[in-house]
Amino acid sequence: MKKFILTCLVVVTVSASLLEEHQALFETFKSAHGKTYSRQEDARRFAIFRDNLRSIEQHNALYAKGLVSYNKTVTMFSDWTPEEFRSYLTLHSKPARSLKTIPFVKTRVAIPASRDWRTEGYVTDIKNQGSSGYSWVFSVTGSTEGAYFKSSGKLVSLSEQQLADCSCGNDGCNGEPLDGAFAYVEEYGLESEADYPITSEGICRYDASKVVTKISKYVSISEDEENLLEAVGTIGPVSVVVDASYLANYAAGIYSDSNCSPNNLNHAVLIVGYGSEDGQDYWIVKNTWGTSWGEQGYFRILRGADECGIAEDTVYPVV
Repeated sequence: MKKFILTCLVVVTVSASLLEEHQALFETFKSAHGKTYSRQEDARRFAIFRDNLRSIEQHNALYAKGLVSYNKTVTMFSDWTPEEFRSYLTLHSKPARSLKTIPFVKTRVAIPASRDWRTEGYVTDIKNQGSSGYSWVFSVTGSTEGAYFKSSGKLVSLSEQQLADCSCGNDGCNGEPLDGAFAYVEEYGLESEADYPITSEGICRYDASKVVTKISKYVSISEDEENLLEAVGTIGPVSVVVDASYLANYAAGIYSDSNCSPNNLNHAVLIVGYGSEDGQDYWIVKNTWGTSWGEQGYFRILRGADECGIAEDTVYPVV
């Protein structure tokens, strides 16, 4: 009996100690991400945080054994439920292609074994979409920035706010994937982020005299990862849409998750290169959740298996 009581006391002590540790982590988390809650909401968020923390620890134990190819960490999303995170990913399933989209034509040119357009000047700094669900505006400006650099040799950060304010009536404004937004850029062009900065006004302030570039066309790569590889390897960054439902707490490594689906495309990103590591091929992807997330704002994802639908909705512009 004494041994049983002692064991119970040890369990209680360990549980209390772990609770205190998790509470301290939660306070640090809230401070780092500027989060404040009422007492009741704080208790609810702490419970969600603990659930996510346990899930992260379980996943990382598998990573330590070499059973999964990426690890997880606490991120700004770690006090959200999976349902809340999915509601943040506002894109809808892939629509029918616009009649204005030009189909990709494979040329079978030699493709380098690896490519990283960041090192060649095509890619602006990591941006942060904040509470906005408009990931598509960042994907579209990102590929257009690369196309403009390819044409002019100038890297200019283009205005996401202009797209969000002014492209309503195109598919992108209603949370659809990429074609509608590219149609807007083709017709009106994009100003720089400096001339049209991020605001909360939601009023279109388009000024044609300040347009940095238009595009001459936008090319669709039809659900084929080999064609996507040729485009990324020889042309430049490519806008894509993925199922990011399980990506919230990604830290580093080559992301792969059997739960994600090519039929649930909900987040637009930008492929900026590719490579291989320890026999695994991967894409290098620019995300829009700030530099504190992932691999300094980027993530790598398994290449060659249409992971999370990465080859399903792919477009690049031509300046």
